[in-house]
Amino acid sequence: MSLTAQPRWKEEIVVGDEAGQSFVVDCGWGVDPPVAYVPSMQDWKRCMPAWLWERRDELIEVLRGAGHVVHEGPYPALHR
Repeated sequence: MSLTAQPRWKEEIVVGDEAGQSFVVDCGWGVDPPVAYVPSMQDWKRCMPAWLWERRDELIEVLRGAGHVVHEGPYPALHR
């Protein structure tokens, strides 16, 4: 069981799980290699849906596997 990553727009990649849930990760565009932005470890649960709370390393791995450089930093809080 693993996450998947599918590009949607130049600046977005959709990460999905086995149950059909998905989350859009913001990306930079016009850069090579592509860049994906994720929250820092301390902000993870505040910014990500509950189904991804324990899957941070896996999400980063799938983004890298899709060819993205992963940058951590400030991220907007998830509106629940």
